[in-house]
Amino acid sequence: MKDKLNAFIISVNKFFGRDTRTSSYILALQCMALEVLMSDAAQADLPVAKRRRKPQERAEVTRNRLIEAGQLLFPERGFHAVSVRDLETEAGVKRNVLAYHFEDKENLWRASTDAIFGEMKSAFEQRLDIVREVSGRDTLAFIVRFYVYFHARNPRLSRLMSQEATRQSWRLRYIIDKHVRPSAIQMEKLVQETEGLSREAFVHWYYIMISSTSTIFSFAAECEDLFGVDPCSEPEVERHAEMLVSMLLDKR
Repeated sequence: MKDKLNAFIISVNKFFGRDTRTSSYILALQCMALEVLMSDAAQADLPVAKRRRKPQERAEVTRNRLIEAGQLLFPERGFHAVSVRDLETEAGVKRNVLAYHFEDKENLWRASTDAIFGEMKSAFEQRLDIVREVSGRDTLAFIVRFYVYFHARNPRLSRLMSQEATRQSWRLRYIIDKHVRPSAIQMEKLVQETEGLSREAFVHWYYIMISSTSTIFSFAAECEDLFGVDPCSEPEVERHAEMLVSMLLDKR
């Protein structure tokens, strides 16, 4: 196996030429070959039942590690402040592996962003039975409460939006078109039906709702230092949800 892999690397370098041996793609192939060699050596000491994770499984594990690294770093630092090496280091993978799985940082950002919004979509879908049992203002109240509880447990979505929503970019357009616009359209329809708001009034209602359901949790450190209150504790999350439902739906 070792001889075959060495021969493969040599043939690839000869085919592409000396100048391309430092390209990210060739280096990625070499890294993968080295990983296989090291894996084979390590597995020699393992019981037969535990040997050899399939190549597809290894690739999926590596890909998921990179996505998880993106989910952590992009919301915290912003797209331009995160390097490919930062992502690979956080994921615990070898250099140039990102290029093999995603081609570039832009594609990894898309995958990481999809995963972050996917968490909200999955959490909401798990509660669809509740939504179907209520209607009108109760549906809207449920959605407001859902936003509060989700952001309390998952502040990185609002942190990602804080990074991307302040300036026009291809990333903001991607987020809006794929994730935000579809839900905003449904939200506008529901609010107009239950609250009777015009399009112009809904725009303000929407951003009041979005910011008020998330900001306190993104600023949890400040809240604790300023008021001595942990906003992510269960009683405070519930108190926040109740207050917003009352304010946004004018329930007294």
